Amino acid sequence: MSGISDLEIYQRFNAIAEELDQLYARGPSLIGGTALTTAVRTLRGMAGAIYEHSLMVADDDSLPQ
Repeated sequence: MSGISDLEIYQRFNAIAEELDQLYARGPSLIGGTALTTAVRTLRGMAGAIYEHSLMVADDDSLPQ
């Protein structure tokens, strides 16, 4: 149904989070820094949820029916 895999979404979220970390390292303002750290946490949280869900689905596929 979908043209993109969960793994690709997971990898892209992590890549975007890395880009935002690099921006933060450049010393943004307080407000900019807060926005960047919030965005990074959100993206990493979503990536983690995708990863965990993918593992659960993989585990369910290996269980006898």
